[in-house]
Amino acid sequence: MATRWFILLAVILAACDQFSKELARMRLEESVRHEIIPGFFRITLNFNSGIAWGMLPEYSSYLTFFAIIMVIVILVFMRKLERDEVWLKISLAFMMAGAIGNMIDRLLRGEVTDFLDVRLFMPGTSWTYDWPIFNLADSYIVVGATILFFIVFLSAGDTILTKKKPEPVKDSGALGPIGDSSGWVDGPEIPGSIPKEEALVELPISQQEELLRPIEEADQVRREVIGEPIGSDTPVTPDETVSKSDVPSEPDQLDELSRHPEPVD
Repeated sequence: MATRWFILLAVILAACDQFSKELARMRLEESVRHEIIPGFFRITLNFNSGIAWGMLPEYSSYLTFFAIIMVIVILVFMRKLERDEVWLKISLAFMMAGAIGNMIDRLLRGEVTDFLDVRLFMPGTSWTYDWPIFNLADSYIVVGATILFFIVFLSAGDTILTKKKPEPVKDSGALGPIGDSSGWVDGPEIPGSIPKEEALVELPISQQEELLRPIEEADQVRREVIGEPIGSDTPVTPDETVSKSDVPSEPDQLDELSRHPEPVD
């Protein structure tokens, strides 16, 4: 999917966050708790100029600047992703929506509106804990970070499970007679086998030399058969070979001797 759809998703989520905050400011009184699920979930209006647990209230301007940088970085990163990386884009869209929602609060009001109040408890015990009051934007960031965590975790696990050991170099078979399609003359088969060219270049130099040694030996045999001096790089052409017509026949030799008899001592 195109990146613009995920940007639109982030804008819609941020708009929902702003609408819920405006509704909370209109309908609720600050610090008055309204039980929704007794003992677990309440609606409580609260204003926070810092971060979670009310920390760093004096750094509100820095937090606003950080939110702006975060949105820009997510936008740039999202545009560089491939079209099929849907879940990664969804996680970034949620985190960007959360950053935008709280950034708007800080820019317009200097503080963030919170109203979601959750009390944690452990069944069978008297332990309870009042979680810091939060808003939809905070929830978006948590959801996006959770999705991102699972993407990274599953990707790492998939890489470990599907990691294959390097395949051994496959041989293309023995070279066969010294006179196949390479143009060499007939001769004995060369022992051993040579890997394919693309696999050969990936081997160490010492192993390449060991595998190429049979070819060099076969080349020496070829040069000996056709009469080319070993060590010469110039192949013998047909014009340089001795033809049968250049070798005198036996009758011709007798006729030559009769014409020029050797002197008898």
